[in-house]
Amino acid sequence: MSDDAPGAGAKEDRRARAKRLVATGWARLRGGELSPRRAAASVAVGLAIGVLPLWGTHWALVLAVCVPLRLDTAVAYLAANVSIPPVAPFITMAELELGSRILTGAWMHVTVEAARALTPGALARELAVGAAAMAALSAAVGGALTWGVAHAVRAVRRRERA
Repeated sequence: MSDDAPGAGAKEDRRARAKRLVATGWARLRGGELSPRRAAASVAVGLAIGVLPLWGTHWALVLAVCVPLRLDTAVAYLAANVSIPPVAPFITMAELELGSRILTGAWMHVTVEAARALTPGALARELAVGAAAMAALSAAVGGALTWGVAHAVRAVRRRERA
């Protein structure tokens, strides 16, 4: 008779399956080897999503974009956290200013009278346009910087191995 308790083999099988499932899921979220191009694209996506004023949806948006594109979801989500609560109001104000500049050709006038005259529709338009511009700008700058740093790190590592 076996020393194992009844059902011990089934329990081990479930544990092994669970470990494989977690490992497979994590590998899927990471998308593969982190090349300079994939790192740059992951950071660019994360920053573009992170500056959008869609608080509470960033994780879902990162998943929706990164998993199908096989980008590194963890890196993208880290970059998306650029809009932490102490920083988010400044990002939103910059987006409003940028949207105002694009739509009207002038910066916003932050006065009590200007705030009273501002309609919700105008505010929403300026925020939407400014957020789209800020997302594109932050993605381009952040992606380019990440690519440059990752490329330099990879070159140093290659020289060290040689």
